[in-house]
Amino acid sequence: MFSRVPEKMSMILLLMILIFSGCSILYISFVTTNALKEQAREDILGFSTFAASQIDGSTVASIRPGDETTPEFLEIQDTLIRMKAAFPNIRNAYIMRYESGRVYFVVDDDYGFEPGAAHIGEEYIFVTPDMLAGFSRPAVESDFSSDQWGTTLSGYSPVQDSQGTVVGLVGVDVDKQVVIAKQDIINWTSYMIVFLGILMAVFGVLGVEQVRGKLMKDLKDRETRFHALFEETYDAILIIVDGKYTDCNSSAERMLHGTKTQIIGKTLWDLAPEVQPGGRRSSEIAMERLKRALDGEHQRFEWMQRSLAGREFDAEVSLIRIQIDGTVAVQAIFRDITEKKKAEEALRQSEEKYRSLSEASPNAIYIINRDATIAYANNYALRMLHKRLTEVKGRRLMEVFPTEDADMQIQIIVGVFQHGHDVRRDDRVTAVDGTDRWLSSTFTPLKDDTGLVTAVMCVSYDITDRKVMENQIAASLREKEFLLKEIHHRVKNNLQVISSLLSMQADKATDRNVIDSLTDSQNRVKSIALVHEKLYQSKSLDQIEYGDYLNKIVNHLFDTYNVPLSRIACIVHAENIFVDINQAVPCSLIINEMLTNSLKYAFPDGAKGEIAINFTTDGKNYILKYHDNGTGIPEDISFERTESLGMKLIYGLTQQLNGTVELKRGAGTTFIVTFPCMQKTGE
Repeated sequence: MFSRVPEKMSMILLLMILIFSGCSILYISFVTTNALKEQAREDILGFSTFAASQIDGSTVASIRPGDETTPEFLEIQDTLIRMKAAFPNIRNAYIMRYESGRVYFVVDDDYGFEPGAAHIGEEYIFVTPDMLAGFSRPAVESDFSSDQWGTTLSGYSPVQDSQGTVVGLVGVDVDKQVVIAKQDIINWTSYMIVFLGILMAVFGVLGVEQVRGKLMKDLKDRETRFHALFEETYDAILIIVDGKYTDCNSSAERMLHGTKTQIIGKTLWDLAPEVQPGGRRSSEIAMERLKRALDGEHQRFEWMQRSLAGREFDAEVSLIRIQIDGTVAVQAIFRDITEKKKAEEALRQSEEKYRSLSEASPNAIYIINRDATIAYANNYALRMLHKRLTEVKGRRLMEVFPTEDADMQIQIIVGVFQHGHDVRRDDRVTAVDGTDRWLSSTFTPLKDDTGLVTAVMCVSYDITDRKVMENQIAASLREKEFLLKEIHHRVKNNLQVISSLLSMQADKATDRNVIDSLTDSQNRVKSIALVHEKLYQSKSLDQIEYGDYLNKIVNHLFDTYNVPLSRIACIVHAENIFVDINQAVPCSLIINEMLTNSLKYAFPDGAKGEIAINFTTDGKNYILKYHDNGTGIPEDISFERTESLGMKLIYGLTQQLNGTVELKRGAGTTFIVTFPCMQKTGE
């Protein structure tokens, strides 16, 4: 019986060990789970707070639906992706905006990479009190929450612009499985201890130590990643505890021209001039800003910084409350904005210079937005309109400058936005005093660095006086044109009178030679009269269409000599040929002599035949080719040896035209006259 006591005691002891081991495991599992969750919440809070400090709030505030491809959106998305890459446990990183009682996505790091990622303006409906609190201070969900992207533990931190106004929050999610993965390890360890019993008592400490070691390794890995991000960022980062610097990164050492040892222990105002540009003491401003940061208000402001070497420079400072090993601290991020300030000043001076040029311009200059509203108008334009800039800015162009064809003006502006080219146009507008004015306007595209047309600049100058002068000149030209036509008409009538007198004289004459001479002279006068008739009937007063003229002179001569076209056919080719008046008269007399000679002598005794007149041009010269298939001109007659007035006229008039004439015999008679085209004045 007693031999069984130790065995019972052993069993009792074993049972107690098992019970104690099981309870220990359950306790350790419970404590570790809570510790892991709290650690995860601190990690999430630290990451979201750090991420918020790296985001430009002004850029976030400017992003609107449809901006998914803009450089601003892509820059912020890239920042979230890079920070998430440094912390593999982070599943999602995003920025949200709170408007009108609803929460909307601004930037989702997975947008464009994962299906189902949120786009700009997509409403988030699974809003929790902790999320709403994140718009005013850093916050972490008290427990896991679920939505369409899974079950996660989420943290939030507000994003502020340069004025300190909250414009959104940075949210980060850690997958529930990541958080409870370590808890699973402990649970499996507990099951093994319960299952192995005594071995748990022996090796329990080793198991717990192993778990602790893994946790410590994870914590060290996190610390290493945080330290790498802390050291590698371009901005100077310093940690402030109780008003003094306790740590800083290498960028801070470079910016302040000192070592970490030299920087630690200094205050914010120790490394600044005594008085800031606004006139307030640096210590007063620094203590006020630090107090607000410790109260949970993210501070962002411009600050005159001084390095340990004494160099003063402009800096942008961001202060945010953090916790380090349970100690409340302030993270200060400094960014040297000296070059930015110089660029802003250079831009201001450039804008001022071009504004001065614009305001001094004697032309009306205004800038038009895409919606055809006026963004700017210079002094000349405002004086023309009798208005102030505030009265025209934002109003549509057609309301300010009413034109006869407003629709066409809109089409021009839209076209400049689309194709990006200058367009010039003259418009008649109604001035404020009710008078009509003419403006000549040039619409020029204004482009950004990417080549996108963002606005259209219109430069208009008053051409009313020029238009009035043009109208006066046009009226004067019309009057002179009418007078010239009247002169040509009267010359033609006078020549017709002379022709009639010659005809009357021929009727009274009895000598056949006299009658023929008078008839020839009458035909010559008629050929000249026909030129003037064509001129006053033509739209042009210095040229005539020669094909129609040739047909008329042919018909006249055939009628004069009573030759039917059925006996002698006459073919004229001279389409769309225009001849200057100074060349038309001598050329007409040449053709008159050739045609008269053919009708009188080439076809004796009623013989039949054919006459061909070809009048062409090669652009430089006129070419007149005259041919009849009659008896031909005798061999003993030439231009140099002839008593014929007609031959003398043909040769003399050709010389007057600065041309050449060629006579060919065989199968009739052929004349080829070539003379240069007379160019219009100014050609």
